[in-house]
Amino acid sequence: MEVKEFNILGHSIRLKEVEDDAAVTPDEIVSYVNNEAIKMKQGNPNLKDSQIAVLLALKYATDKVTLEREYKESITEFERMAEDAFKLIEEVTPSTH
Repeated sequence: MEVKEFNILGHSIRLKEVEDDAAVTPDEIVSYVNNEAIKMKQGNPNLKDSQIAVLLALKYATDKVTLEREYKESITEFERMAEDAFKLIEEVTPSTH
């Protein structure tokens, strides 16, 4: 498994390549983070790199928590819809008694 070196906000990091073809690659992740950092720097040129890093971490944490909440709500809604569908099937299915 190949290890690649990247630079994010002036810090060198090493990440292992992934073997799963469907997985997100380190190149994609680093590119995304660097692009987000550039956008943030352009909008807030007085921020230090450490402040950019903290703000990005907070943004990504917010996105993750929001996605988890939406996922849980979707599962709950799916379960409710499945229960409703099952009840309808029971109502229209003739009884064999």
